[in-house]
Amino acid sequence: MLSKKSKTSKPVEIYQGTIKSFFKEFKNILKEKKIYLIVDENTIEHINYLEENFLVTSTHLKLESGEKNKTFNSVLKIWDFLNRNNIKSSDLLFILGGGMLTDLAGFAASTYKRGIEFIYLPTTLLAMADASIGGKTGFNFQFLKNNIGTFRLPKAVFLDTTFLKTLSKKEIDSGIAEVYKHSIIGDINLWNYLKENTKELDFEYIIKSSKNLKLEIVNQDPYEKNIRKKLNFGHTVGHAIESYLLDTNSPALHGFAIAKGMIIESFIAKKENLLGENYFTEIKTILSNKFKSYLNFQIDPIAIIKLMQSDKKNTKSTINFSLPTKIGEVTINHEIESKKVKSYLLEFFQND
Repeated sequence: MLSKKSKTSKPVEIYQGTIKSFFKEFKNILKEKKIYLIVDENTIEHINYLEENFLVTSTHLKLESGEKNKTFNSVLKIWDFLNRNNIKSSDLLFILGGGMLTDLAGFAASTYKRGIEFIYLPTTLLAMADASIGGKTGFNFQFLKNNIGTFRLPKAVFLDTTFLKTLSKKEIDSGIAEVYKHSIIGDINLWNYLKENTKELDFEYIIKSSKNLKLEIVNQDPYEKNIRKKLNFGHTVGHAIESYLLDTNSPALHGFAIAKGMIIESFIAKKENLLGENYFTEIKTILSNKFKSYLNFQIDPIAIIKLMQSDKKNTKSTINFSLPTKIGEVTINHEIESKKVKSYLLEFFQND
């Protein structure tokens, strides 16, 4: 068990093991609370596993899965479910799903009656290593990734890698992309581990490493005023790619858009004389080899620039980046003129 305290919030208990091993901690949290559950088409099959091990019964809402359903319409469905069941602040909402569902349902819970208590049970590697940690919630609005959201910490997070056995290789690989991000921004040992273990991975180890690094950053800067911006590496370009593809017949899983974003932003760091050629080559080679079958996006660079300019971190004339200076170190608040960014992207895609 790992317990971390934010400067602005109560401690968030994060348990890593199996649901059965969390029974005592769960009962301490539950007490006399009623349980309600949000699932999607993919995670509804896990309800029995949850209820049998926690010895509870729950009323649940099933949502449609997929990033295309991370919308205000889905938020309305959750609010309606909470309202119809007259959920009180003394009740408890369980959110059982991947990063899309934790973001979406976390937002709905954080805004319903000005916030009700909720617990994350992430079921994907992406959610376990990243999305469920740190208190960001949100949904996509007008095809802009996470354009509406809140900062709201869950009551607890239960990390059970048993769920990963049900995932496809593609879903696992998407989650690994965020693990690579954590390694580049601050954990050279994790980078070397990923580089050396390309086939068999110790999920307990990589989740723990990612979780600990993110918690260390978030606890110092909960509302992204300073060093938490390091976590945005790969996301300025990556979210633009993901947003662009959301409105097509070929949407990309989050991790793959971020993998491409990390390669491109490393190129930008090299062009800005922040990152040496050797580091850029290593990042590009490792990520390209790992994710090569997923990164053949059909992208319009001009459209990507326009979407990047819509990013909430930017001004009208500049785009804000968090850029690597070496593997294991990322620096923040690099304001680069949009025209210059456009020239970098065009150069990258011409040679990609």
